[in-house]
Amino acid sequence: MELAKNGEQTPLLEGSGPRDSGEVEGSKKINLLSCISVALSMMTGVGIFIFPNLVLQGVNSGGASLLVWTGAGGVALLGGLAYAELALTLPGSGGELVYVLEVFGAVPANLFVLTSAFIKYPAITIIMTRSVFTYSAQFIDSGISVSSYPYPQLTSVTGIVIIVISCGIAVVSTKVTTSLLNAFNICKLSGIAGILGFAIYVAATDHGAHDLGERFSMANTSHDVPAILVGLFGAIASYEGWNSLNLVAGEVHDPASTMPAAIIMATLLAIVLYVLCNVAYLTVLPLEVMKRSSAVALDLGYIAFGRYGELFLTICVVASCLATILAMVLCNSRLIQSAARDGQVPRVLRFTWISRQTPLFAIILHGLVCCIFSLITTLDALVTMTVFVSWLFYAFCFVAVVVLRLRKNAKKPSFYVPLVVPIFLVLFSVLLMICPVTTTIGNYRSSFYITLILLAVLTPLSFLCTMKRFTDLSIITETTVKLDRIVESWGGFV
Repeated sequence: MELAKNGEQTPLLEGSGPRDSGEVEGSKKINLLSCISVALSMMTGVGIFIFPNLVLQGVNSGGASLLVWTGAGGVALLGGLAYAELALTLPGSGGELVYVLEVFGAVPANLFVLTSAFIKYPAITIIMTRSVFTYSAQFIDSGISVSSYPYPQLTSVTGIVIIVISCGIAVVSTKVTTSLLNAFNICKLSGIAGILGFAIYVAATDHGAHDLGERFSMANTSHDVPAILVGLFGAIASYEGWNSLNLVAGEVHDPASTMPAAIIMATLLAIVLYVLCNVAYLTVLPLEVMKRSSAVALDLGYIAFGRYGELFLTICVVASCLATILAMVLCNSRLIQSAARDGQVPRVLRFTWISRQTPLFAIILHGLVCCIFSLITTLDALVTMTVFVSWLFYAFCFVAVVVLRLRKNAKKPSFYVPLVVPIFLVLFSVLLMICPVTTTIGNYRSSFYITLILLAVLTPLSFLCTMKRFTDLSIITETTVKLDRIVESWGGFV
């Protein structure tokens, strides 16, 4: 036990007592406008800055790329509505973890935690660090393709530096982390507004394109289904976050009407923004340039306003990526800590540095995994891992919709989707997961096998995590208590 400043005793390992979720879930303070804001801010991420070229490479025509972005948004909308039914059938916050645990049991739930903590969130983080390097390097040394940059090790080194700094900030102060996150999110919105504004300027001036009909046509559209699905990878990854409302469903006011309405409006707004941004890219950039570009926003900015346009959009994109990196630190560390409290992973990971009120060990673990990913993975592997792991458990949840619908003792929700919706989404999930095996584009096939190997390693661990001896690790926990006392004796070492 540690003596607080007021003389009261507080537990050294915060969260060691029983968890009280009733207070939070009873507040019901998130209204419709807030739900739309949460869902929209999560869906409109940095994907629109880094994946348009991947989509265009897959479909090979501007018109088809717009259809892919719209279709991916439609899938996100259906998924969000299916999740709304889950939230009403199994009320409370927690998202996929709650649904998988209820319907499929502890082992799949543990696997969800492990894959999220050790594959999904680290992969997203490294996609962001590489995007920071791509945009920064191409702005500094305009004209050099990052894929052939003379010092490729700089990509990994830059990523590790960003990870260390981000995790350090998250350890020092959650308040500072969230303040930076909010500031960077403003830059993200400024970047989207800048893309649209720059395109309008280019179209209105005499240096606007004169072959817009060709750029927006369906001519030369690829008929290679695996290639189209690879393009769909990028669009689907960009809408990641359509399920975010379920994480706070227990706090939503009147969820039966609020959640479906918020999901519909937020997803439609995201579709409009993504389609408009792609229209902007196609208006300014020739198709071949857009296909080859790894920094389409930077190229658009250069054509519109030269180096000043490049600088503005580089700052916006880098800030957007940093916002996602900080969000991943917060989300993954809290997921690990929450799972440790529930005994799904070793309990030592619930350790909180009391003077800072931050999940110290969980943040350190996240940082270490991200550093390893930064050293050994390619962008194709990162995208494959993210999409595969995400849609594996989305598929579990879509199956849960059907299972709960058929259970006689299950709560009957006031909102439900037609049964064909979750069935379609399960089939779509399977198609998306096996897509890398069918294509020869890039390194997606080998990345698929790497992902399967990682899952094969984590699956036995998910069984071990159900064993009390494995999750308790009392000796290590006692060591962390001593460590915190040493740190506190140094006067709150930062």
